[in-house]
Amino acid sequence: MLSTPEYIEKNGNVYLTLRNKISNHTKTIPDTILKTIQDNWSKYIDTQKKILQHLFYQNQATIGELVLITGINEKTLRLYLNQFIDDEKILERLSEKQRDKNAKYAFKK
Repeated sequence: MLSTPEYIEKNGNVYLTLRNKISNHTKTIPDTILKTIQDNWSKYIDTQKKILQHLFYQNQATIGELVLITGINEKTLRLYLNQFIDDEKILERLSEKQRDKNAKYAFKK
C-alpha cells in the first residue's frame, strides 16, 4: 500500500520518502465516523457498544453474527443498525438486495 518511493539528493545525502496510501486501506475508518462514535459513546447502551466493538475488530458483520454476539433478537438488532445507518450515518449496508439475510454491515467509507 505504499506509493512509488521518492529519492532526493541534497547536500551529499540521499533521502528516501515512502508515503503510505492509508486512504486506500479497506479497514480504515474515517475520522468523522470515529468522532461521531466517540461523542456518542456514553449515550449508547451496552448492546449498541457490542455491535460497534465487533465491527471495530471484524470490520464487517452479518445480522446472524451480530445476533450471536449481542444475544438480542433480530428485530431489535435491525432497529439499532438502522439507527446507526439512518440517524447517525456511521454504518452502511453492503448489499443490493432489500431483504438479504447475508448482507454485511460495515463502517461508512
